[in-house]
Amino acid sequence: MRRKKKSILFFVFSFYFLDGCIDWSVDLKEYHVLAGEPVRVKCALFYSYIRTNYTMATNAKLRLIWYKNKGDAEEPIIFSGHRLSKEDDSIWFRSAEMEDNGFYTCVLRNSTYCMKVSMSMTVEESDEGKCFSSKIRHLEKAEITHSKMITCPDIEDYMAPYIQPQMTWYKECERVEWRSSITVNTTHIWIPEVEEGDGGNYTCELQYGSRLVRRTTQLKVTALQTTQPPKVLFPPERQDTVIEITPGMPLSLDCKAFFGYSGENRRPIIYWMKGEKFVEELAGHIKESEVRILREHLGEKEVQLSLMFDAVEEADLANYTCYVENHIGRRSGSAILQKKDMYRLELAGGLGVILLLLGVLTALYKCYNLEIMLCYRRHFGSDETEDDNKEYDAYLSYTKVDLDSLGRTSSDEETFALEILPDVLEKHYGYKLFIPDRDLIPSSTYIEDLARSVEQSRRLIIVLTPEFVAKRGWSIFQIETRLHSMLVTGEIKVIMIECADLKNVINYQEVEALKHTIKVLSIIKWRGPKSNELSSKFWKQVVYEMPAKRRETLSRRQVMDSGEQGLFGDLQTTVSTIAMTTTSASLAPPNESPAQMRHFCRSYEFQLPPQPSSLSPPLPPPSTVQFSTLGPGGRHVYCNIPMTLLNGQVPQSSTLGKKPELHLNSTFVPLTSRELSSDIW
Repeated sequence: MRRKKKSILFFVFSFYFLDGCIDWSVDLKEYHVLAGEPVRVKCALFYSYIRTNYTMATNAKLRLIWYKNKGDAEEPIIFSGHRLSKEDDSIWFRSAEMEDNGFYTCVLRNSTYCMKVSMSMTVEESDEGKCFSSKIRHLEKAEITHSKMITCPDIEDYMAPYIQPQMTWYKECERVEWRSSITVNTTHIWIPEVEEGDGGNYTCELQYGSRLVRRTTQLKVTALQTTQPPKVLFPPERQDTVIEITPGMPLSLDCKAFFGYSGENRRPIIYWMKGEKFVEELAGHIKESEVRILREHLGEKEVQLSLMFDAVEEADLANYTCYVENHIGRRSGSAILQKKDMYRLELAGGLGVILLLLGVLTALYKCYNLEIMLCYRRHFGSDETEDDNKEYDAYLSYTKVDLDSLGRTSSDEETFALEILPDVLEKHYGYKLFIPDRDLIPSSTYIEDLARSVEQSRRLIIVLTPEFVAKRGWSIFQIETRLHSMLVTGEIKVIMIECADLKNVINYQEVEALKHTIKVLSIIKWRGPKSNELSSKFWKQVVYEMPAKRRETLSRRQVMDSGEQGLFGDLQTTVSTIAMTTTSASLAPPNESPAQMRHFCRSYEFQLPPQPSSLSPPLPPPSTVQFSTLGPGGRHVYCNIPMTLLNGQVPQSSTLGKKPELHLNSTFVPLTSRELSSDIW
């Protein structure tokens, strides 16, 4: 092939005589070598220009003389024999140096005949940290999924005939473990199916005497040759894109297109036209930008060309088409410039503001929906308690606390269920609760009384604590037919307060079954002591689920006074100590002494004024139950007294014996109603 090229050059370019010598100028072959490596520069006359070899030329009395070009002059080379020597038709550099860069001319002549040609040699240092120089690499290309053979180039002069060379292959200057499908031979690497990761620098290393000869080939992996025209990404193909603009404003109209791999020497062809006119034929304020490559992968490219208007004029409102093409075909996409409708712009802006406002209001509602609903209900809502003939706002269901456990510290859940929840709902929010352990005295009609109490309540609050779940405290609502019907039919709304993660409680699955039984159910999570704060979201949820009342929130003192007035309104100003003692004694079951009778009590600090000893009531006999006005440590002890007992409705002892769950405290404070109103629960 090179001989054919030289023949063409021989006929196309005229050679000239210098001192009667035919000059073939510079040969196409170039020599590249790393500094410190050996290299052989051969006279190209014997390989491309004349039909003879060195031996025949010598026999014909022709001499071969070597020169090195220095600027415009040629100086004969003096061979020292150590680093540089002449061997037949070649010059041998046993160790090339940077100073050896340049052109070398060989002249073949005698007294009547002269011919010469020059060869180029480039010596480069290795890249830092590399075994090759990126300036003198050989380049090979391979399409992905195709096969490829990588050879070690220009090593024929360093291989002895009939001797297997010792050669090592590296990738990126490192020994690698080739995958099983790749075949590595002495002089080449065979890749049957090229992958994207196969791209890179392959270096072959040959031992030549005491020197190393290295050749590096860069393999560039490309996509498969495209068989389709380019694709216009914007403006879209086969549809007109309308762009509204304001005259007098600058504009940049972008055309984006995808070009498949068409070869290294094929550049993307992309341009704009207005009708049948190219951009060069348009007014001076319209021009094209440079083609910009946005992305490139394996030779495939996404490019952009912008049509720029310094200021859009009325005459510029027209159809503009972007064309893209390659050696296979052409495609296009169009954009129509129109004047912007200001009325539509204002309408769109107004709609945008409205949508933004709606979005803000929706976000505010989602964040503060409880506060909003409570505020609306407080100022504009109706009173749910009017004319419903209900006596209580809520029935509070929770397992009784064993008095044996009062000696130990109560858990946060027990404290919340027994103290904080009823205290806050009654004393802060003014709700009237029915608490069975406090307001219902056991009798022969205990279940009927319980059902009537639930019917007289607007809400049913079930506090789910681990103890309540473990003892199945809600079982009465599933066993008693009337109570079960109220849950199933939705006759009463249930508020279920979960105090902890109850999934580890053994019968928690019954809680899930209970939830599916209740028709009208609200579930509220109590998240520990932090939920006890009145400003927490927990209390807002509880109040929201409770009956709506249009009345001002009472102060703590007002709530206590009103509650005590209803509880003790029928009592006389004073209560006989002996009468209360007799009543308490008559309530004790036959098999249980008064000291064993239980009920949950609370104590509060209270300073009594001093009284004359003559006014102190006489002590009762030892056989009767003792009462005192002061508890241990100077504290008043107050017990939860059932309403029926305070109204004088004392059941028969025989009846009480049927219900051993009666809990009364062995001590009672015989005070006036005003004295009792100081802190009773």
